Amino acid sequence: MIENDKLGGECLNYGCIPSKAMINTSDLYHNMNELAEQGIELNSSKINLITFQTWKNSVVKKLRGGIELLCKNYNVDIIFGRAKIKNMNLVEITQGDKKFEISTENIIIATGSRAKDLENLKFDHKQIVSAKDVLEFDKVPETMLVVGGGAIGLELGTSLAKLGTKVTVVEIEDKLLPGIEQDLVQVMEKSITSIGVRVMLNSKITDVNKSSLKVVVSINNNGEDIVEEFDKILVAVGRQANIENLGLDENKIKVETNGFIQVDESLQTNIPGIYAIGDVTGPPWLAHKASMQGIKLAYQIAKIPTKIQIKNIPYAIYTEPEIASVGLTEEEANINKLNVSVGKVQLAANARALTTNQTKGFAKVIVDKDTHKILGVHIVGNNASNLISEAILGLNIGMSVEDIESTIHPHPTLTEALFEAAQASLDRSVHTFRKKTS
Repeated sequence: MIENDKLGGECLNYGCIPSKAMINTSDLYHNMNELAEQGIELNSSKINLITFQTWKNSVVKKLRGGIELLCKNYNVDIIFGRAKIKNMNLVEITQGDKKFEISTENIIIATGSRAKDLENLKFDHKQIVSAKDVLEFDKVPETMLVVGGGAIGLELGTSLAKLGTKVTVVEIEDKLLPGIEQDLVQVMEKSITSIGVRVMLNSKITDVNKSSLKVVVSINNNGEDIVEEFDKILVAVGRQANIENLGLDENKIKVETNGFIQVDESLQTNIPGIYAIGDVTGPPWLAHKASMQGIKLAYQIAKIPTKIQIKNIPYAIYTEPEIASVGLTEEEANINKLNVSVGKVQLAANARALTTNQTKGFAKVIVDKDTHKILGVHIVGNNASNLISEAILGLNIGMSVEDIESTIHPHPTLTEALFEAAQASLDRSVHTFRKKTS
């Protein structure tokens, strides 16, 4: 295994893990204001990002060390350096001034992606920053503009808002989180607005001027021009593949027009024996997708049969509240004129949600009316990212809605919301009100 930076890649070092550490800390800090209602009285609280960074980095280091131990346990040779494909059986490694070659039967490209900037918003990593930069902040900024209403921008923007930053989100489209069920997004949008995040849809940046202290930004919001100052601008408009100097052109390895490596269903490029997995192959840019692709490909190269499926890829978005989604959306079902029933249950009626004072959101199941097969499950609410796994398993094995309905879910738990939603799709929910029929 050749690694040019740190074991664990983008997710462990600069993405999923440090961002979730920051989100958890901001949640704890923000929720302190609500503890008095539950009988916990605090005199004061403050956030020390320098101390937080020390703790966060210790978590990342611990996980990175775990990967190194696993590699040693499985006799994986780790070479730190830069790799370049010479041909389908030869890779050149550069370590400073030193170069050498290794021969191989198979090559897997797993070089990931990095944050993409804009022509008028180039990263300077001080005032105009990437998500990676935000996760290294040692001071909470007073104001921040988030460019892009996708998962990364909303997660980090909401997290900083909870720590006290005045956050504005600018999105060029007419909605946040395109591709996610909009009734889920509406719950999240209302929630983040209540904690001070300002959302500006149908908006774009028209001019940027930097001074030593502030960035002056001109924003066209639904035709109206607005000029404001910000301490930081987080550009979160997508990702670009790390494909430079890999030897792709020399080996005629095909790259899509969007800059990501083209692969077939077996994750092979157009060159036999050369494969690609993860972010470098394009969206969705999700660590769990990349990991499962890697496991499946390992079985494939070793010629060992496996039932691993790279389908029903779930989304888990760590906003306020969380959003988790898998399978067909209600909108997609309507567009395709499918005969479906929808079961929806509010978390405000869930006992566990009430006892934790986290009642925002709902669970929703999309069911084929003819076969009763589950087509999609969508959750917005506290711990949605943990609740979605039952649904992913259900979709993978072709579970019917009765399979969920007939399964005992422990009480009181949030998982009961999915149970109730399944019942609601069959119009026989016990704990929700139904219209009386004459």
